[in-house]
Amino acid sequence: MPIFIRVLLAIFSVSFFVGFVLLVRNKSVKPIYSFLWLMVALGMLSIVVFEKFYKSIATLLGITDASFMVIVGLISFLLVYVFYISIKLSEMSDKIQELISFSSMLEHDIRVYREKHEAD
Repeated sequence: MPIFIRVLLAIFSVSFFVGFVLLVRNKSVKPIYSFLWLMVALGMLSIVVFEKFYKSIATLLGITDASFMVIVGLISFLLVYVFYISIKLSEMSDKIQELISFSSMLEHDIRVYREKHEAD
């Protein structure tokens, strides 16, 4: 990998890491998401530091171009992340349905209470 790309990737990953550390300190991001994205930043930085290691893994897997392995890794990460988000979305949908049911029961109880006390 050319030195310019290595330096650019190192700067980007360090700034990405520092940005998320600041977001965590400000409590703008939930800890589980911050851990996930901090691992992504460290993974990007590891590409710069352990480039030969990644090339040897690519060679063992029969991949001629190490950049293809990085692309496959990123796509795999995104698929896992979309799967995780889908699970969370389903959980939220169930909670929203439960909240709607609870709200309608509460509204019914209030209506019955008002009718009972207005009649008195």
